[in-house]
Amino acid sequence: MNRKKTSPQWELISAVLAAILASVCCLGPLLLVALGVSGAWIGNLAAFEQYRPFFIALTLGLLSFGFYRVYWNPKVKECQTGSACANPRANQLANKTLIIGTAFVLGLLAFPYAVPYVFTVNAIQKVAKTKQVVLLIKNMTCEACPVTVRSSLVRLDGVKEASITFNPPEAIIVYDPAKVNIKELMQVTTNVGYPSSVKSQ
Repeated sequence: MNRKKTSPQWELISAVLAAILASVCCLGPLLLVALGVSGAWIGNLAAFEQYRPFFIALTLGLLSFGFYRVYWNPKVKECQTGSACANPRANQLANKTLIIGTAFVLGLLAFPYAVPYVFTVNAIQKVAKTKQVVLLIKNMTCEACPVTVRSSLVRLDGVKEASITFNPPEAIIVYDPAKVNIKELMQVTTNVGYPSSVKSQ
């Protein structure tokens, strides 16, 4: 006789929400910049960084409980013929939903650690008639923050290249002084939540 496989809907939904909260400090600013949204308030998302370990633990706990309910729960009731739990397709759908959802959640959790390898945030090539400035960047709390800062800078007309490092938290920018000035560069980083100041030029 078939055994009932419960659908871990609330655990999966809760795990997704917890993973989003765990990644909002890093993923949030990058998505907002990609959508063209700016504002110093974006820097407030960095406050979630201190809660990241808690949300990661909560996410993994919820996923583990979901897998337990589907695969290892010893207290499942036997299905009766004709019931929903006796339907192999329903069981397969629950399994696929859990696996796909888990992959999505783990991707969110891994994002801040993987993003520096996905996006190039260094390698400066000097161009004729350009200048270079090094800015100290504030509010960078994880490895994904440099990508957000770089994305905001390279969108600015006149910026030839920008290399951002997390440690030390600085931006090395090659720019065309005929098109953009240092004050505008600093304003751009501030607008996406990462205030900056001149270190050297």
